[in-house]
Amino acid sequence: MVTRDMRRIGIVIGSVVIIAIVIIALANHLNHESGTEINSYHFYGNLSINGDHAPRHTTIIAKIGDRTCGATDLLSPGTYDLEVFARPGTKKYVSFWIKTSSMESAVNAAQKRTLPHTKKCLLDLTVEISDSDIARAALHTMAPGSAARTDAETNPAPATTHTPSPSPTPRTRQHQHDPMLWDVVISEVMWDEDEYLELYNTLDRTISIENWTITRGGGAVNDSIEVTLKHGAIIPSHGYYLIADKDAVTCEPDQITNLTLKNSGEVLQLFNGFPPVSKRIDVVNRVGNWFAGKNDDVGQSMERISLENGANPDNWYTSLGYECGRIGTPGKENSIPDRTPPEVIVVSNPIGANDDVVVSFNERIDISTLRISVIGPHHGWISGRIIGDDDMKGALFDPDNPLQAGQHSVMVTCRDPSDNFAERDFLLTVAGTGVGEPGDGSENESEDEPEPVPEPTPDPTPDPDPVVTARIVINELMPNPIGRDRGNETTELYNCGNEAVDISGWVIKNEDGDAHEIPAGKMIDAHGYYLTTEMQLDNTGGQVFLYRDSEEVDRSIAYTDSTEGESWQRRTDGLDTDSDGDWIERKDTFGVAA
Repeated sequence: MVTRDMRRIGIVIGSVVIIAIVIIALANHLNHESGTEINSYHFYGNLSINGDHAPRHTTIIAKIGDRTCGATDLLSPGTYDLEVFARPGTKKYVSFWIKTSSMESAVNAAQKRTLPHTKKCLLDLTVEISDSDIARAALHTMAPGSAARTDAETNPAPATTHTPSPSPTPRTRQHQHDPMLWDVVISEVMWDEDEYLELYNTLDRTISIENWTITRGGGAVNDSIEVTLKHGAIIPSHGYYLIADKDAVTCEPDQITNLTLKNSGEVLQLFNGFPPVSKRIDVVNRVGNWFAGKNDDVGQSMERISLENGANPDNWYTSLGYECGRIGTPGKENSIPDRTPPEVIVVSNPIGANDDVVVSFNERIDISTLRISVIGPHHGWISGRIIGDDDMKGALFDPDNPLQAGQHSVMVTCRDPSDNFAERDFLLTVAGTGVGEPGDGSENESEDEPEPVPEPTPDPTPDPDPVVTARIVINELMPNPIGRDRGNETTELYNCGNEAVDISGWVIKNEDGDAHEIPAGKMIDAHGYYLTTEMQLDNTGGQVFLYRDSEEVDRSIAYTDSTEGESWQRRTDGLDTDSDGDWIERKDTFGVAA
């Protein structure tokens, strides 16, 4: 009896084990079939159309069955580089479809193949295009007064109508367009804190853009999705679709959403669906700063000139329009770009020793970008302050001390509200009879009053000190080097003068009071540099001071942050107007001219 019961128990246990194995295997199979893992496969090679190299901006679309699994545009004639996204193990063929800007619709290439086991495949593609596949297309420009782009589907050739009854097809075809590169473009970007994006339809007919996506990041296929266009979204022929933050514009946007764009710049991409398995229709900006626009008190948008190549910085400009309460043209035709730099005019030349250096401009300038640098007749920097006019069409340089008689070198740089850069160098004559002597510069004055010249001769010892110390400036700082900080944080001094200077015993300090005394025997050649890594610089903010005999000689910008691998440096070596505008953060130039 016991043996029989044990046999029954064994049979039951064995059956349970078998059933469990089957269930686990089935579950694994179902998980594999329904899993969301998608692999990337790389196809590349040559593409020829009717025996010739395919032109730039030809679009290649990869499909598995009816599903689009990859798309790219040719960056150089005849060669392609295509990434295909698919689940591993699929046995279906990948087919390739080709379309140029002058074709009415995509044409199937002669080649197709299964997914490569190595995930890379060299595959030359050829396609034959008949005349019926080709239609005329013209370049559309976003600025006013330009020709519009056409789509052959909007102007079909006359055809014989076989039935008198109206067909519903024309009403629904506007939602069944297979978009190609630049059919819809991102035409305007307001990237300040109250942000908006504007899309423009370059075609001659309305199309559906529902569930299209806009990503932001570095330009990769896996960039984060910032906007998904809402259900039922359409964009009319040569019309606009405005996406905006709440209260970002006074007019009614087509879609309200929370936009978060980095002020330091990002790449925006427009896809006709979910990015890994849909087609990229447009790309805007490159990694780095925005091509145009401003993040000031009111914000200025950046506007596109032509539909081609949104990744070209020359294709964008800072808006001069004013619509919907913003300096921009949200939902409207873009403003006409200003490509003319401001003209710098010298108001008076020569001037007296106690006069200001006065300049004016033929248009308003961005006063925050104005720089006026003055070098005296003995090649020393002249310190002073810059004062701008209320109308921002003029400014003056007020020297801290009377100017010396002789020729002064003056450099004026500025930008207008459209970021057009202007630069002018000129020689300014200061009339006078004595070095640093006030007066009207007449020779009679020096003859009438000769007595003050010999007696107030300054003591020879202190006289060279201010001249020498004024020539040495803190020129460049690297608070956040790539890799290990300690021992690689660099401070650079620069000699603005034409003679070598002994800086033995001079002291460099940071904002915390940490000090580095320059060793004995250290000299800086004329227009030369001294570098040290002995001074600790904080990444999150700080300042550096230079002392000689316990008296402050110079101080750096009080920076509030730092970028890894970039340095804080004067825009040009030795530029010192006692303004934070003298400084800029960019790629380091230690030991070489900025």
